[in-house]
Formats: sequence, C-alpha cells, structure tokens
Amino acid sequence: MIFTWPILSGSSPLNRVFVKSSKLCLLSVAIGLVGAVLCLTPLGETLEEEGGLAWLFALRGETAPPQDIVIISVDQTSADFFKLADDPTDWPREYYAQLIDQINQQHPTLIALNIFFGKPINAITDQQLATAIARDNNVILGSYIKYKTLNPSSGGAAPSTETLMESIELINNAALSAAPFPLPKGASTVKQFWVDKESAGLRTFPDFIFQCYVLKKAYPNLLTLLAIAQSPLATQLPPSFAELAKQHTLSEDLEKLRDALALQATNPDHWQHLLNQAAVPAQQQRLLAAWLNLADHKSLYYNHYGNVGKITTIPFYQALNGLPPDTLRDRIVLVGFSESIEPEKAQGYYTVYSHAHNQTTSPIDLAATALGNLIDNTWLKPLRSAYQFLLLLGWGMLLSAYCVIRSYRLAITVILASGAAYTYFAYYEFVTAAIWLPLTIPLALQMPLVLTAASVIHFRHTNRTKTKMQLALHKLLPKEVVDNIPHQPDTMIMDTSGKLTQGVCLATDVCDYTQLSEALKPKALIDLMNAYYQTVFPLVNQHGGFVTDLAGDGMYAVWAHTDHNQQARSNACQAALTIKQNLAAFNQDQPYPLITRFGLACGEISIGHTGFTGRLIYRAIGDPVNTASRIEALNKQLGTHILVNAAVIADLDDFFLRDVGLFILKGKAKPVHIFELMATQQQASDRDRALTAAFAKALALFQDHQWLPARQAFSKITEQFPNDGPSGFFLRYLENTTKLPEKSVDNQLPMIINVTTLSF
Repeated sequence: MIFTWPILSGSSPLNRVFVKSSKLCLLSVAIGLVGAVLCLTPLGETLEEEGGLAWLFALRGETAPPQDIVIISVDQTSADFFKLADDPTDWPREYYAQLIDQINQQHPTLIALNIFFGKPINAITDQQLATAIARDNNVILGSYIKYKTLNPSSGGAAPSTETLMESIELINNAALSAAPFPLPKGASTVKQFWVDKESAGLRTFPDFIFQCYVLKKAYPNLLTLLAIAQSPLATQLPPSFAELAKQHTLSEDLEKLRDALALQATNPDHWQHLLNQAAVPAQQQRLLAAWLNLADHKSLYYNHYGNVGKITTIPFYQALNGLPPDTLRDRIVLVGFSESIEPEKAQGYYTVYSHAHNQTTSPIDLAATALGNLIDNTWLKPLRSAYQFLLLLGWGMLLSAYCVIRSYRLAITVILASGAAYTYFAYYEFVTAAIWLPLTIPLALQMPLVLTAASVIHFRHTNRTKTKMQLALHKLLPKEVVDNIPHQPDTMIMDTSGKLTQGVCLATDVCDYTQLSEALKPKALIDLMNAYYQTVFPLVNQHGGFVTDLAGDGMYAVWAHTDHNQQARSNACQAALTIKQNLAAFNQDQPYPLITRFGLACGEISIGHTGFTGRLIYRAIGDPVNTASRIEALNKQLGTHILVNAAVIADLDDFFLRDVGLFILKGKAKPVHIFELMATQQQASDRDRALTAAFAKALALFQDHQWLPARQAFSKITEQFPNDGPSGFFLRYLENTTKLPEKSVDNQLPMIINVTTLSF
C-alpha cells in the first residue's frame, strides 16, 4: 500500500499553498545566494569598493579631521618664495634643519619627514640637518621601496625584487627610525594603506609614527602594566621614552612591547584588570586598544576626511619664518611634498573626494589621513567575509519574502522602504562606528532582482486574474463585448443604453418541467439541468450565437447581425437542429428525458445591459424575443419541436420546412406565419417529403375555407402518419370549432387561427 501526504496530492488548496511557498523559498534563497556568493568574489569586492564605498562617502560628506596632526607642505609657493629649485630634494639642507629647529621650539609630540635624502649634497649642511634631527630624538624619516622587475626565465610571470632605500647614513642614523610609505596604484582611487608591508618585512611610515605616538603618550603606564604583569621586559626597558629613543633600537623595542602586552590582552577580563590597577587613563586605553588591534592587519581602508587641505596644512615658508606660539604644541607634525611640487606632480593619487575638484592628493596628505585613522581608530572596518555572506543571504531572503504581499503597490513600497532603511543603517554605522556594510550588492543588485521578481509575480497574478475574469465574463457575455471592455471609457462600461441591431432570437423550453421538478430533489434537479445546459450552450456558441437569459428550464439565445444577414439566420436554424439531435443522444442516458421545444423569430432587437448597478443582466429586448417565446409555446399545441416565423427562413434553401399556417399568438395583434423546421435538405427523408406534400395540400384546403375537404385530408394524413402533431391539431380544430367562416366575396383571406381562443 502506498501512502501519499495529503498536502502533496491532488490540486487541493493545501497543495497549491505548498507549491507557492516552495517557489517563494527557492526564489528567496536564490536571490540571497546571488548576493552572498558575489560578495566573496573579487568582482563583488570591486563593486563595493568602487560603488558602495563611494556612496557612503557621498552620503556622509566631509568630516572634521583630527586636531593633533599638522602638515608642513613643501610646496611650489615656498620654492618660489625662497627662489629655490622646483625639485625640493635639491634644496640646501640647512632649510630643513632650520625648519626642524623652528618646529621643536613649539614642543611638538613628534616630527615626521616623508622626505628621502638619498645622496650627500654638502658635508656642512648634511651635518647641520643630522644635528637638528638628533637634538630632541623626536624625528622620524621616510624611506622608500624600490621595485625592480626582472626578465622572466622561461616565459612565465616576470619576477620582481623590492629594495629598501634609506637616506644617507649620517642623516638616517640621527632619526628615531625610518619607514617607507608605499601606496597601491591600481584602483581608480586610493582606498587602502599598508600598516605592515609583509613582502618587505617592514612597518610603514604612518604605522611607525602611530606606534611612537602611543609609546610616547603612554610609556610610564606601559612600564607599570608590565611590572604588574611581572613581565621581564619591565626591568629591561629604560625608565623614560627619551632614554629609550637614544638607544636607537626603537623598532625592535616596539615589537617586544606589543608582543608582551598582546600576551596579557588575550584574556579581556585580565587585561581590563591590569589597566585598572595601573590607573591607565581612558584616552590611553583607547590608544592601546587601537595599537594592539593592528597586529592582525596588514592593510587598512582609509576613512577620508575630505579633499586636499582638510587636515591643517601650513606652507613650508610660513613654518620656516615662524608661527604663532603653541601652533604645533603637543601635535604630530608631518613634513612632505605638496601635490603641486615637481616630484609629486606625476604621482596622481586620487581619493573619493578628488573628483569633485579634479585635484590629486599628495602622499603626505594620505599619510596624515592614515595616521589620523590609526589614532582615532576610525579606519574603515568592513564586515568579515562570513558576516557579509550571512547578511546578504538574509537580506535577499527578507526582500524576497515581501513578494507574497498581494498588493503590488504595497509590495514595491515595502521593498523600497526596506532599501531606504538599510541605506540609513549602513550610513549610521559608517558615520558612528566606521563600519563599512555592503551597499552596491544589496541595493543595486539584490533589490532590483526582487523588484523584478515582484513585478513578474504581480504580472503573472494579474494575468491569471484577468484570464479568470475573462473566462467568467465569456460565460456571461458575448466575446466581442468582453474584448471591448478594456477599450471603453470608464463611464461606458456596462452601459445600459443598449445597442439596436437586427437579430434572430431562439427560445427553448423543456416539456413537463413542472412535473420533473416535483419528482426530483433540488440537488438532483440542478445536476440534471447543468448537464443539460452543458450540452446546449456550447452548440449555441459554436454556431455564432450567445445565450442571453435563463428562466428555469427556458433559455434565450441571440444571433445579432446587421440588416437581414442570411448567414446569421442560417446559423440559428442549424443550431436548433443540432441541439435537437444532440439532446436526443443525451436523453438516451437519462432516466428523465428532457424533451425540448424551440421557437425562432427575427427582427430588430436591443442588446445590452438591463437593470441597475449591482444587478445588471445582459439580454436582448424587443418584439422578436417575445415572438420567439410565443412561437415556442405553440409547439405544445401543434405537437412539434422547432417552429420559426417566415422572416427567419426567408431565402434559406438549405433547410427542409413545413408551412403550418397563420396564427394569432398570445399577446400579438397581427398574425404570424409559422413554419416547422424539420431538418436540412440533405437530412430530410422520403417519409418527411411525403408527409410535407400531403400536409401542404390539406393546409391549402384549410386556408381556402374548404372545411370538409380539409377535414378529410387531415384525417387521411393522421391515418397514414398517426404521430404527426400538426395534422392532428388541424383535425381537432375542425372537429371542435362549431362556427367556421365561409369563403365569400368579402372574405378572401387565408384562414388564421387565434390560439388564445382555443378550447381543446
């Protein structure tokens, strides 16, 4: 025995809900995975760097730079002021010596010269510069890494070498230390800076300045921390930073110090306890945390403050001529070439803020920005790859879930509102915590995908709804009426004015329906009539007609046409014959056969919606509708199945008809010429033709007021064709009518039967 879960079987509502939910889940996971996987690829990284990061900077705008960093700019203005060479590396070195002396008079924290003194110029001025550098043991020099590409040995990638180039020994040995400041040159803008140039095994210029800054600010407290932690390093280091600087082993000592402190910081609770015991101020605690955090990073993302000049910048000539007191006190002073001076003109470094002013940025500006980021711990912190993956997966699934909202406008509004909320959250984290959340992938990729999916889902839902509505309307209205609805003005939809046209009306009725409704229960009667109409309605439609009304067992159908369209009348007659034939087959399988009578009439009718808003019915109104109903009722008295008036069969040669005379029908003032539609010419049998010929002769006698011969003729027909209804009707009429008008000079009209006066 095989068991099937009910939710998965058949076309139950539960099954449809399950399938719809499954598709939505697949869509959610797919859109989530598209973004999540893309963020792990180089393409995703590039999209976020070039797009998302630029958007965040644009949203934030420029921000306040750190106040404890000042740049002394070696610029073209200073070269012109002192009438010096355009290349500042050729300037007499006493200018730099005098600058260092001027700066030190204001007691800065550190001085950092990102200038390479690679060759001796003059022994006296070289010594003068070295003396100025060594005097206060607070100067850090820049160096640079020389890259050289070698010829490939066997068609592979060309190898390269990196060589550290330092200033001449006299000057280099006078400084605290020297460090390079390499910058990447591939992207459209400078986005990252190295703190540890792993390939060269070196700490970089801004990182070394930062470490010296931390050490100088917190050195006494660092010794206290080491002593409390009982680290051997506490007794190996000198008691002051000044003495440590004189040993010229600062780079090695910094590494030892950081390793010793990092060992203590592995346990956060223990580390905080040490900080509290050593009474380390909060500002120094933040500096130490930022310093220790750098151990895990090789490069960091810039958090730019703005365009060139955002960080306090003083021209070289102003600084050399003297500054107001305390301008540089307790500040880090960075000295370097401006972007306008000759050596820097070819560098062409751009930041995210450069494009607004089409202005390049000098390395010294970038070094100052990096240093400020390190001191304030505001360098940009992108989410880890695993967190980005989960964030974008969840974001894609969340947005996709909104597609279930039935209202398209509401779904789009919610999706866009979610995008705006996410943008604000990313902006808030960027501004307050320097956390960089993905922006391009969730907003420019995943959200459009979801919007597209929501639009497709809505379109398909709308299309399905439209199709269902059309199917429903096609069951109620003619095809041309339904198809014309979208093209009508709102005020004209379901207009009740109606449309005048020529048309054929077919009225039907089921014999003995009243007795049938008494014999059957309502449910059985409904099922029987639905099966009956399922046989009748399609045949009307197939022959170009349209069912306009139902009344219990009765049906009205219309064939509208312009003028007296012969094809429409032919279609109506053919439909009546086909329905009669198919119902004969239908009745063979029914315990209660539904014998149907038909009446057809044609003329001018009005077709349209009748009623009032909330209850409109599409139907035909006019004399042909009433006439068709009266003709259909005449079948009961004549014992026929299909009767038509003369206008219906005018000029139709394909049908086999029997003229049954003139009748004044109920509610009608004028006589109607009635014909029995018996078959098509091809279907008519010899018996039908013999009957019709005999009946025509008898009817001619009847209409000529020859009562006795007519009676004898009809009597003879009933003997030969005992089941012929019209012959029996006329025979009964002649037998039961006592006063028959005689033909005279004043009475030459054919005999007309008034059915409303019949008593038999």
